[in-house]
Amino acid sequence: MKQPHKIAMFGGSFNPIHNAHTAVASAFVKKLKLDKIIFIPTATPPHKSDEEMISAEHRLNMCIAAAENVKKSEVSDIEIKRSGKSYTVDTLKQLKQLYPDSELYLITGADMFLTLQDWKCPKEIFSLATVCTVPRNDADCELLREHEERLREMGAKTVVLDLKRMDISSSEVRKRVFYDEDISGLVDSKVEKYIYANYLYMNKSKLCYERFNKVIKARMGEKRYIHSVNVSIEAQRLAKKYGADVSLAKLAGLLHDCTKETSAKQQLQIIENSNIILSDVEKSTQKLWHSIAGAAFVRDVMGIDNEDVFNAIRYHTSGRANMSLLEKVIYIADFTGAERDYDGVDKMRALADRSLEEAMAFGLSFSIADLAQRSLAIDPNTVLCYNEVILQTSRKK
Repeated sequence: MKQPHKIAMFGGSFNPIHNAHTAVASAFVKKLKLDKIIFIPTATPPHKSDEEMISAEHRLNMCIAAAENVKKSEVSDIEIKRSGKSYTVDTLKQLKQLYPDSELYLITGADMFLTLQDWKCPKEIFSLATVCTVPRNDADCELLREHEERLREMGAKTVVLDLKRMDISSSEVRKRVFYDEDISGLVDSKVEKYIYANYLYMNKSKLCYERFNKVIKARMGEKRYIHSVNVSIEAQRLAKKYGADVSLAKLAGLLHDCTKETSAKQQLQIIENSNIILSDVEKSTQKLWHSIAGAAFVRDVMGIDNEDVFNAIRYHTSGRANMSLLEKVIYIADFTGAERDYDGVDKMRALADRSLEEAMAFGLSFSIADLAQRSLAIDPNTVLCYNEVILQTSRKK
């Protein structure tokens, strides 16, 4: 197979990748007539602290999403796999081994271009690749041209491409996300969805319902999203009727299915990351995983450290003995959301307006009968919850 002749390495932290990055990449593909441009997110940039960075996996995934809009592009994890500090000279050597007959180009930001002489093995970098950059603003143009002469005196081949300015930076994207501001014009729509779906760069010390709404919308399809909104609305109604915390009911109702459309493998990974030990029945009952993973995601990723919300989400599928008022509200709201149309839903709604315990008993009976009919294991939590509410309703009668 014929090797590509002109290949550009576009490295960086990409924390996150934004529209200026992809615009620069596309411009160089056209200007240099590149056969390939490779986005290479760093594992650990030598010039940045670990505290500034989200995981390499997230940055790689966002690069893959954004690169779909750049012709002749691909994304490589070679620096991530190499781990440790990511030095450009090492990556260029690796690319030269992979593509020995190709002409290499290195694309850098303007600030990086101005410090190239201070990088590890700068002369070796210059011998391996033509160094390319673009100015960030009008003031940069003159600085870059002056520095270009200095680098050429050191043996570098350079290309400074004067593009239409795009006033975007990764730090600005992160700042906007943190303050719940719009980023739709700064990043690709798939990157925006990924940021919200994975709760990246967000202010975990501030509860914001509109932000949570964006997160849920990014994590699921339209049908599941509508269900989540309906459960939130019904949970608020039931909370007002029975005296539960309405704001927590609104929150838990919206978030209860946040990992429902996450893959089983990812659900188990979330559970493992949160050091939750599954019982034998839970391990064998995949239907329960999204509730357990969802509670863990809400607490450990989204930073919502409220035990009642955590338990309301975790047990909204199985139920358990000694459920709090909020837990019962979420369990029943999941059965009675506006879009529900199963046989018996009208009776369930009528019972919910009369007694939480009677509605719980009906819902638990429905679930247990369904599991038994399909010869599936029944969570002991469900059995304990059923016995408890049956005894409670019997005493009342």
